[in-house]
Amino acid sequence: MDGTALFVSVGTVFIAQMNEIDLGIGEYATIIVTATAASVASASVPSAALVLILIVLTSVNLPSEDVTLLFAIDWLVDRFRTTNNMLGDCYTAAIVEYWSQGELEAMDAETNAESHYHNDVEKAADLAPLDTSMTNGKIVNNGDIKVEVEVPSQNTTKI
Repeated sequence: MDGTALFVSVGTVFIAQMNEIDLGIGEYATIIVTATAASVASASVPSAALVLILIVLTSVNLPSEDVTLLFAIDWLVDRFRTTNNMLGDCYTAAIVEYWSQGELEAMDAETNAESHYHNDVEKAADLAPLDTSMTNGKIVNNGDIKVEVEVPSQNTTKI
């Protein structure tokens, strides 16, 4: 996205200078806004910037037939645009990771503190070794553990 916006902007200014057309501050602002919006909305396909530059050229009333001059260098420039786009994405991901590092560590601590078990019986079954018998459970042939919980009987006296 960054490389495409730069290429479209520079290509538009190049075509204006090649045709000896002076651009005012309004045209430069239009080029910046249109190139940025077009590059954000564009598909990630090779040579898509050549189509986008037509949009920007028509927005500032520049001749669109001069885009054919950019076809000759587009193959090479497309590699630099891709590199610029990837570097921008990598830097952005690194900055977001750095800024949210505290929140990520808090989420990890919260996840580790919470139990992954729904009840104590399941926890006992998961923590028991598979090759020995448990106190309240037994190992079934397929490797599953069957846990039987014994509830002590309560002797109550009626008055």
